[in-house]
Order: sequence, then structure tokens, then C-alpha cells
Amino acid sequence: MARSPRSSSAQDGFLLPLSTAASLLLMLSSLSLQAVALQSRSQVIAGQRLRQAEDQLMSGAQHLVADPLTVDQLPSRVGEAGQVGSAAYRLVKVQGPNWQEPAEAGAPQRGQVVATLELLASAEQRRPLQAAFALELARKGLAPAHLVSLRELGLRGRPAAVGAP
Repeated sequence: MARSPRSSSAQDGFLLPLSTAASLLLMLSSLSLQAVALQSRSQVIAGQRLRQAEDQLMSGAQHLVADPLTVDQLPSRVGEAGQVGSAAYRLVKVQGPNWQEPAEAGAPQRGQVVATLELLASAEQRRPLQAAFALELARKGLAPAHLVSLRELGLRGRPAAVGAP
């Protein structure tokens, strides 16, 4: 039997909106996937910039304490700026030294100074970031203190907008 022309046009009228809706759905899902990929990429880039800033601050801290005389003079150097490579930093705060009593007679006395450095704003890092560093010190008797170790205590006052990966 032959189909009537009327039923064929009714089917065509039904299929056209269905195919249009399906193509719109595919296009929206494609745009959603692209938005997710771009969001993920921006988070990765923000994480890389944050790690780079932490590395620059650690380099600044190492540069700051490279001179053995600076350990005793750190409190007087607050506000002093320095530069390592393209990164400029500033010493913003010093806490300590806090000395512990020696464990046994004749043993060196241990102490700690907490220094906070700020990575100054640049084209790559728009917001200044701060990190605290613990300087472990030792001294014997009245001898000047010498640096035993330097370790990062982490970023301070990091805005939530910077975001980590």
C-alpha cells in the first residue's frame, strides 16, 4: 500500500523539532565540557603561579640569611627590600629569637626566629604574597648565634581568590 502524502508530512513535522532539539542539546553539552576544561586550566595556572611565588619567597629568605651577620641583625632590618633574579621581596616582620635552655651542660643553646617576607607585586604576581620562615639558631655561651636551618612555615594571609589546584 502506498502511504498517503498527508501522514508523511506529519512525520516530517515531528522529526524536524526533534532533530533541532537534539542538536541544541549536543551543542550545550559541548559548551559545558569546554567551560569545565577552561576552568580546570585556569586552576592549574593559578596553582603554578602560587608555587612559583613560594619558590621566589624561599629564594628571598635564603638570600636574606646568606650573610652570617644578618641573623643577629634581622630585627633591625625589618622593612628592608631585596631582589633575587626578577623577584623583589621585603622583610616585613621578625619574631624572636626565642631561646630554649640547653638540654645538658656545655650543649649549645637552641633558638628560633620567625621572619615574614613579602613578595612584592609584579606583572606576574598582582597581589603581594607573604610567607613565614623559621630560622633555627644555635649558640654556645656568649658566642654569636649561627643559623642551623631554614624552613618555610607557609603562606600568610593568602586570599581565597588565588586558589590552589
